Amino acid sequence: MTVVDVTKLPSFKSREILGGIVLAIDDQTGAATLRYMPPTDLNNANGTLLGGYLTAMIDDAAGAATWFGCGQRNFATAQMSANFLRAAKPNESLIAEATIIGSGARQAFVEVRLKREVDGKIIATASLVQTFIST
Repeated sequence: MTVVDVTKLPSFKSREILGGIVLAIDDQTGAATLRYMPPTDLNNANGTLLGGYLTAMIDDAAGAATWFGCGQRNFATAQMSANFLRAAKPNESLIAEATIIGSGARQAFVEVRLKREVDGKIIATASLVQTFIST
């Protein structure tokens, strides 16, 4: 296991909007853990987080795992399938755990679990296909 020094990672505006920070990344496997503290302005009409923001968190975590676990190659999310299990509230700390379950020359397959930090209950799960692109 090679741990990435997360204090030296560049900041991303999208991650900042979501209230996210990287907690840990394994440079060899890509296993990534991120924390999100979403602000209240990401709510839907019911006062819970809009599902699109939850999927953005999932995509962000999967991206971190893919970048570090697959040789820092450029990629794009080609497909995401998300399952929402319970609502998330603003200002509630969420933990995303991303794992690469397989990769090849053209694609990587990533699974993400998004859960509440306070009790570990799963908010959402997702499977993503990341396609490597050349620039």
